[in-house]
Order: sequence, then structure tokens, then C-alpha cells
Amino acid sequence: MQRLSLDKATLRVRDLDAQIEVFRELLPLLLATPTGALFELGTDARGHTQVLMLVQSDSPSSPRRMTLEVPDVDFPALCRRLTARGARLYQSQGSSAPGCAWRVLSCPLPEGHYLQVVAIDPRRCAPVNITTSAADA
Repeated sequence: MQRLSLDKATLRVRDLDAQIEVFRELLPLLLATPTGALFELGTDARGHTQVLMLVQSDSPSSPRRMTLEVPDVDFPALCRRLTARGARLYQSQGSSAPGCAWRVLSCPLPEGHYLQVVAIDPRRCAPVNITTSAADA
């Protein structure tokens, strides 16, 4: 998985168990304690592990919209699991340019947060047509 826009990678929450349950559907759980949890987002170009930290708090974070980009091969399974939890699927209809056939799952999270899981479906991208003109021949 690739980190896109998680802004601050720490989310303070009142109901830690509810958040852990949702994020376990998406990300590998690295560590869980009675007051926090650490999930792996992936690695950056330098090989450093990127994480999302959930911390139980009486003063939770304001509702946030977070976005994760996932590989196309992972999207169908995530789509099935998250739509069962109330996520909605949005996808481009008839892409007009290569690389723009996005699929987006908008998933409500506990405490007013939203998670958008995005992927590009290369099968639905516009074809790349390379043509040569008579002058090029």
C-alpha cells in the first residue's frame, strides 16, 4: 500500500477497538496495546516503513478524510469487505485518457472520519494509440 494523504499519521480516537476493527481490514497491524495501535502503510522510496498510529484519547482528532492508494490487484477484495461495512464504490465511466480509470471506495469510519481507498483499473483506461503519419514514414 502507498501513503497518499494521511496528513498527520496519528489519529486520536475515543473508541480504539472500533477503529482497530476497521483498519485491520485494510492494513497489517504491527502493534496493539490497551491505549494504541500501529498499522503498516508500506515503505517509502528509501525503504522506511510508513505507519498509521491510533491513540486512545479523551480529546479525539477532528473528523478527517484520509486517502490510501492500493494496487489494482488488491482492490476487488478490499471492495467486497468494505462495501459490506457500508463503503460506496465510485468509478470513472469510460476513461478518455490513459491512466485515469480511477476506482474510489468511500468508507465511513467511526467517530466521523472517512477513508477513501483508491486504485487505477488499467483494464478500463483509454487505449494508447501510437500512429505514424505519412510524413514520418
